[in-house]
Amino acid sequence: MRTALLPSLLFIATLPAFAQTDATADAPSPCIDVEVNGERVRDYDCLSRLMTPAKPDARPPATTMPSEDIARRPSNQLFLFNQEATRQRMGNTFGTSVHPQRPPEKPPVIPPRP
Repeated sequence: MRTALLPSLLFIATLPAFAQTDATADAPSPCIDVEVNGERVRDYDCLSRLMTPAKPDARPPATTMPSEDIARRPSNQLFLFNQEATRQRMGNTFGTSVHPQRPPEKPPVIPPRP
């Protein structure tokens, strides 16, 4: 009976080792940082591999959101500050006065007497 029990116990004892090797086969290998002359050097290729998704089809479809269209519009269509438009409106008083430049007022026209 002991001879039949011994192989089964050995098999049961090695099961966790087999399960562990299968789990680590799917996991990516850890990145190794190297130190040269006191300066740490990172393996960016390894970090890039860790950052890539497991399935390339897992990404959502590329659709533009309405907010992206709004963000791409020019600032004058969004009623935001536009330096060139303000410079055009203020004329030569830009940066020196809060009142925009206006042409001088024409004197009133006096009709001739008949």
